[in-house]
Amino acid sequence: MASSAGSASGGGGVDNECEGEEPEDSSSHSNDADVSEGLENLNLQDDAQNRETEDELALFRQQWQRELEATPTPQKEPEVKPEPEEPLSDEDKAKQLFLRGVEMERGGKLYEAIQHYKRAMQILPDVETRLYESSDIRADTPEEEEVEEVERSYNENESDDEDAVEGEDLLARLQRITARKGALCEPAFPAKGAHISWLPYEVVLLVLRWVVSAELDAASLERVACVSRGLYVAARDADLWRSLCVKTWGIDCGTPRANGFPSWRQMYIERPRLHLHGCYISKTTYLRHGENSFQDQFYRPWYLIDYYRYLRFFPDGMVLMWTTAEEPAASVGHLKYRHAKGHLGITAGHYRLMGDKVVVVIKKTTDKKAVTATNTRFRARRKETPDNHEQTFHMEFQLRNVRSRRNFQLAWRRYSVCSRRDQWTQFELTPNKFPPFAFSRVRAYTAEALAPLPAAYY
Repeated sequence: MASSAGSASGGGGVDNECEGEEPEDSSSHSNDADVSEGLENLNLQDDAQNRETEDELALFRQQWQRELEATPTPQKEPEVKPEPEEPLSDEDKAKQLFLRGVEMERGGKLYEAIQHYKRAMQILPDVETRLYESSDIRADTPEEEEVEEVERSYNENESDDEDAVEGEDLLARLQRITARKGALCEPAFPAKGAHISWLPYEVVLLVLRWVVSAELDAASLERVACVSRGLYVAARDADLWRSLCVKTWGIDCGTPRANGFPSWRQMYIERPRLHLHGCYISKTTYLRHGENSFQDQFYRPWYLIDYYRYLRFFPDGMVLMWTTAEEPAASVGHLKYRHAKGHLGITAGHYRLMGDKVVVVIKKTTDKKAVTATNTRFRARRKETPDNHEQTFHMEFQLRNVRSRRNFQLAWRRYSVCSRRDQWTQFELTPNKFPPFAFSRVRAYTAEALAPLPAAYY
């Protein structure tokens, strides 16, 4: 009974569930329809976006194609294969080492630079000469660059003179250029301190008088004239050369027109005069026979004797003469100052210039002490009395030009000596005993200026 009831109840339950599944709600059907419609709408939106994107890409491709067609395509150059490097020669290696040493020296690495120099010279001893000749190093040096810049500026300044006349005097042309610029000279490079162009023209002339100095050093004045156009004009000032001429010839100076010269400078250059920035030197050589040996009568010795005569002239008419066996390099320094009189046998005198003749008069005093004594020993000895012997040397020379050197030589014309009571001894002037004097410049004589060139009141 229980089992049947249970089965009945169970069976009834199953039927009820089946019966419950058959009727469905309308709300569930409506939800499914909404979902499907939403999915369809999303698919439609995605399709629209995809179509827009494809349209944009197609438009971009068309624009890109047009740009590519408008711009020409660069042709590719064929690749050049690097050629195999040839081995460097010894000369090229030495040059590279030397140039590397130059760079290190400029960079302050002196030790490394010296090592490179040594290695370069071990390979090629004359590497520096070859580099200079091949002009590999000229363009790298700052000095050459400065010279090129100065040359460029000079060429530019040449264009300033538009009124140049063919055959015109250089001085007149430079005077016109300086007058147009309104300045004596201009600095080529920026200067930190004061420049000579700041000085007035009168002060520049005073500086040039110190350059010439009281020793009449006209050679230094010519060197200053080579510096610039303005200093060239200043160094040609007529008052400077007039003072030089008056101090040289004194009352016999005259004027350039009276002597047939166009200017004071031309008269000073071409007229016979003595050089004062050096000394005239004459070398005499002769043979002297010695005494025969008592053991060998056939042995006859002889000696070669060399000695020099020096003449130093001063602007005030004073002259120094010295005869010695010393070489010129060791002798000319003793004749620098006027107070050398009496030193090492140097004698002083005076000279006068008359045309191309130079007359020199020198007085030499020798002191000899005569000692006399009495036979009486109780009587005091007499004092030593000096016995002065004076010698007067009278010499006459002629100024000569040697090739292109003006007033370079002094040739003997007369030579006489007066010893006592106007007893004159005339010497025979043979060429081997009295060779001519040749001028030699001595830079130490004009290295410093003690006084400026005085103005000429003539």
